[in-house]
Amino acid sequence: MNPEFFGLISGGLVFLSVIPYAIRTHQGLIEPNITTWSLWTIIGLSILFTYKSSGAEANVWPAVFGFTNPLLIALLACKHRSEWTKPNNVDKTCIVIGLVSLVIWAITRQEQDLVRFALYMAIVADAVAAVPTINLVWQKPESDRPFAWGLFAIGYGLSMLAITEHTFANWALPLYMFFGAGSVAVVLARHRVKTNAPWKEWV
Repeated sequence: MNPEFFGLISGGLVFLSVIPYAIRTHQGLIEPNITTWSLWTIIGLSILFTYKSSGAEANVWPAVFGFTNPLLIALLACKHRSEWTKPNNVDKTCIVIGLVSLVIWAITRQEQDLVRFALYMAIVADAVAAVPTINLVWQKPESDRPFAWGLFAIGYGLSMLAITEHTFANWALPLYMFFGAGSVAVVLARHRVKTNAPWKEWV
């Protein structure tokens, strides 16, 4: 199997992960926070551009859908008028870091060694932006579903097999996404195992 194959498969899984999440959002069974998902859309765009310029090739596909997926959920959340919260100082900081990352990318996109710093900034912003979701999952594990998070994690995990240039930048994003999304999926799945929840509550 060549890297292009694993790149396409991993990208496909990340894309598929949004489908059940989008359906549940449309049904009103999941109420994503508009602020958080809008923030992830901005950061996802920054990650996509900086990851590509940092040397990602076949392994770039998950990052493509790492931008389009939150964009779709944010739009659905707006349509269904999900919760909107005024951005706090942490949110504002993440937005600034994401935008600064995009500016650095625009300036240094031809300099691979420099543009990687913009990628690292975007990953940090994404991690900080994920804190409210992680807290919510721990406090109210019934409020989300594990399937989409698990599929997302598996998709990024497979993208590691598509890496051809073994640099820290190429490994940083899939490792972060694999363990980050995977940990959320584990918490949500553990709650459903403990409560003996039916399978429809997993998806």
